Amino acid sequence: MTNALASRYEPSVYSDVKGAARYLERSGCDAIILDLCTDEREDLKKLTLLRKAAPQTPIIVTSDREKADFIVKVMKADATDFLAKPYSEAQARLTVDQSIEKKSIKNENDYLRRQQDIVYEWDRIVAVSPAMKNLIRSVKKVAATDSTILMTGPSGSGKSYISGTIHFNSHRREKPFITINCANLPESLLESELFGHEKGAFTGADKTRAGRFEQADGGTVFLDEVGEISPALQAKLLRVLEEKAFERLGGTRTIRSDVRIIAATNRNLERMVAEKTFREDLYYRVNVLRFHLPPLKERQECIEPLAHRLLEKTCRTVHKTVKGFAPEVLDLFKRYSWPGNIRELANVIERAVLLEESPFIQESSILLPEIHSIRKDAPAPEAGPPRSDSLRTLDEHEKELILEALQQCLWIQKDAARILGLTPRTLNYKIKRYGITHHRWRKNK
Repeated sequence: MTNALASRYEPSVYSDVKGAARYLERSGCDAIILDLCTDEREDLKKLTLLRKAAPQTPIIVTSDREKADFIVKVMKADATDFLAKPYSEAQARLTVDQSIEKKSIKNENDYLRRQQDIVYEWDRIVAVSPAMKNLIRSVKKVAATDSTILMTGPSGSGKSYISGTIHFNSHRREKPFITINCANLPESLLESELFGHEKGAFTGADKTRAGRFEQADGGTVFLDEVGEISPALQAKLLRVLEEKAFERLGGTRTIRSDVRIIAATNRNLERMVAEKTFREDLYYRVNVLRFHLPPLKERQECIEPLAHRLLEKTCRTVHKTVKGFAPEVLDLFKRYSWPGNIRELANVIERAVLLEESPFIQESSILLPEIHSIRKDAPAPEAGPPRSDSLRTLDEHEKELILEALQQCLWIQKDAARILGLTPRTLNYKIKRYGITHHRWRKNK
């Protein structure tokens, strides 16, 4: 067996099962081959000991006993495969290769929440404005590397999709692409999600679970809203970036995982570093290759083609045929400020498709917070960042939009956030920033 595997692996041989178990608890391996040649009871004890030491590692049992009841007991004891003696070197290599591949597939499927209707191809990215053309040109140059990438830009501007496109156009494309929203989980759950946990690590941890970094071995981890990670987890993330190593929650064995990290944030990390809420050393580790996605209002040329692309996707999802948009709808889209960016545009189009009864989306099917304040005869805004002398006006305008959405949703924040195309966390931040209150909110009673 050792000779058969030496050409593509680095096998380690242990005659003592307890010694092998101690090694596995410290270092781990890709696969375990267990030769069972004593009595049945002792053999099953050996298998159980190795499985406890390496819960996620494939175990291939070899033996000259081919009785069906013995093989059934071995598989019930959580062996991955059974290889009967005598076997050829080709059989040994094939069995090990298949076991490792099955583990990789299982890891990816464990975290696959749903099948996404997304095609990650460069030509599927709507990049018509000069800013987006320059961005995609630069991103293409680094997609094939393993360097850490930091994506900045407002919520809903497309950071997740660009990150997925980078992964699926790199040499890691056959390995998992795992997305983690760091703002959606409390610190205790996020640590378990990222690094995994051992059985008994906390109340409810009834079995060992591999974390996202472990499951993504060989692939890419997209850390959305990385600025929301607590200082304690920032230290562990720094180690992953520097050493590709970590321990599960409640565990002592060091696990190594070859992952590429793409981080994204809509927060000002430089300000957070100055305020000591984001580690300076971690900032330099994630800020290797930095790309900024401009808000949708600054890429006017992209709005119409994006609308058509999203309409096509929505119609396919809801199984409804809508041919396009009425001219006044496209004009309205170009005049609107899109505070929720592409996410808001997608939500508006999905709602319109569900409501529309004609072959083309009409203005009556479009619901926007400031639809009544948009003058049809007003000139379309020019692309580009706002002038410094208009910042106060923009803040006041954003506050008015939030107030209008809250009033429309009877002051239910989660509903207002959905209309605005914002996350509840982002809306709550803006509510505090503008000092918006309401007597029905619990904190104001």
